[in-house]
Amino acid sequence: MLVVPVDFTPVSHEALLYACELSVDHNLEIVAVHVLDTKIIETFRADEDAEVRASAEQLQKDMVEKAKKDLDNFLDGLSVFYGDIIHPLVVPGTIFEAFNAVAETYNSPLIVMGTHGIVGLQHVFGSKAYKVILQTPYPFLVVQERSFNVIGKLYLVLKSVSDLTKYAADLTNFAHFFNGNFHINILSESEGAAVALPDVLDSIAGRIFFDCHSLAGTNICDAASAASADAIGICIDEADNRTPDCYGMTQDKILINKYKLPVLCLPFKA
Repeated sequence: MLVVPVDFTPVSHEALLYACELSVDHNLEIVAVHVLDTKIIETFRADEDAEVRASAEQLQKDMVEKAKKDLDNFLDGLSVFYGDIIHPLVVPGTIFEAFNAVAETYNSPLIVMGTHGIVGLQHVFGSKAYKVILQTPYPFLVVQERSFNVIGKLYLVLKSVSDLTKYAADLTNFAHFFNGNFHINILSESEGAAVALPDVLDSIAGRIFFDCHSLAGTNICDAASAASADAIGICIDEADNRTPDCYGMTQDKILINKYKLPVLCLPFKA
């Protein structure tokens, strides 16, 4: 199942559309998750006063029930087009714990998440999006608010050839519900170098094109646009988010790129 965080805003609707389009032709289902932050209520549920505890317990139940109704209403229109592939789920807790738990429970190969860009402040989205991605071992596809566009080409930047083996399983899994091509730029190789493909990627070899050159003087978003790519791929590394050296810009800024291209974020691997 694909996991999609929902905060009832248009951009989370766009994330659902991307997930639905990825799912519909590949017999996948979707878990639409709304995280209900109950941290303050939990404090009162542990109060010494029994009446306070009871009130807090009832308040949480009411909040969960309302969230369930809101989520059902939010998803209602999509079922007309995509049937019953979307399963609503309200999870009390914190955004930094919820997605790991849900993805693990449903053995999710991908979390599809919307971001509001630099002004987003609600829940997981916007300024917190990169922080959430840093703390999970799952691939993310981050989308901005724009109409769904079929991903025909993914522009993926890797630092070295060894990263091909390191991320082979993630790429193979993504290829199960992505029908397009992989345009992979390996920064450590000289332009025109012949790159040996790991055997584990043989099944998608015909869909991989290598382009080895530095991003000096440009950035990954401009390079992806110049390559007519429909999405960007990066390997999450906190060190790369403190300097623009690798991608020509910091990783959190890539998520809110001016072209509004979706960004595939592969989890950090040492």
